[in-house]
Amino acid sequence: MSARRIPLMQPMLPTADDLLPYLRRIDENRWYSNSGPLLREFQARLAHAFGTADGSIVLAANGTLALQLALTATARPGRQKCLMPAWTFAATPLAAMQAGLEPHFADIDPATWALSPDAVMARHDLDDLALIVPVAPFGHPPDVAAWNRVMDQIGVPVVIDAAAGFHGLAHAQSAPAATMPIMVSLHATKPLGIGEGGLILTNDEELAAKLDRLRSFGFGDRAVLDAAGTNAKLSEYHAAVGLAALDAWPNKRSALVKAHARYASNIRCMTGIGLMGGFSADWTSTTLNILTEEPAAAVIARFATHNIEARSWWGSGCHRHPALSDLPSDPLPYTDALAPHVLGLPMSPDMSDADIDRVCALLRAG
Repeated sequence: MSARRIPLMQPMLPTADDLLPYLRRIDENRWYSNSGPLLREFQARLAHAFGTADGSIVLAANGTLALQLALTATARPGRQKCLMPAWTFAATPLAAMQAGLEPHFADIDPATWALSPDAVMARHDLDDLALIVPVAPFGHPPDVAAWNRVMDQIGVPVVIDAAAGFHGLAHAQSAPAATMPIMVSLHATKPLGIGEGGLILTNDEELAAKLDRLRSFGFGDRAVLDAAGTNAKLSEYHAAVGLAALDAWPNKRSALVKAHARYASNIRCMTGIGLMGGFSADWTSTTLNILTEEPAAAVIARFATHNIEARSWWGSGCHRHPALSDLPSDPLPYTDALAPHVLGLPMSPDMSDADIDRVCALLRAG
């Protein structure tokens, strides 16, 4: 008999019973979209979680649209070049393209798996940049202070893609110091999942108001289109899931932290395998990525014979996707060296210790 399958990921969202009180409120309100009372409550509770002021959260139908809106609202006029790492999920360049910008791929710092603020400030094309989009990989908290410094010194807008960064940002309470917008995804696979959704975190009240208009076609207080936006509104039903997810977050967070810690204690004893750059007990996510000496593809194939699912989450980098391969790019030696050796292990909030140990035993047996 083959060993029981261990899936790569099993998202955990609120149950029907968890949702019922919020769904009844929707029934009573008869308000289903367009910034209803549940959405406003969800925004306020998210602001509290991040330690920011009320009004600092703008919710959108998904993370890609949230990022697109932030890019549209902040890009320097008359420029199209949008600097971002090639080491990211495809949503990052696609959001830039939908915002009328041209992604330009840059290499990463091998220690952090992210753009280096110092390397960005040393570039010779800063006058040509419409935007800089640092990506916080796999839940790693962004270096808010460093990117504040970049904006202050070179005057180029920054929008941070922290799609999986809910826990890191909430734990560090660094968001109040951010002078740039930060996007966090609320997709089912993310730490605080609601199915589909995304948020923009900003301490700029004027920008928040602009983003709020852009996500509702561009209409302001009057029935006049002030800007060319889109329909990116989050429904009351998704807000209901979000409120129930926040209710359950302390337990989910504890489970994720416990699973990450058990993986880390196993992996730190192995040779030829390392935890991702910047791994810390201070943040967690719904993925667990490691760096392997052997090609990740070989480990994935070996795992499959033991009924364990693993994945190279970002593949070979965005510049290797056929639909994106013609975009301009710097030389990418670190990205190209890193990508074939990054492996995503099975990770879920309710993953058992026995399953984690089974995965790690197979890694160790290599």
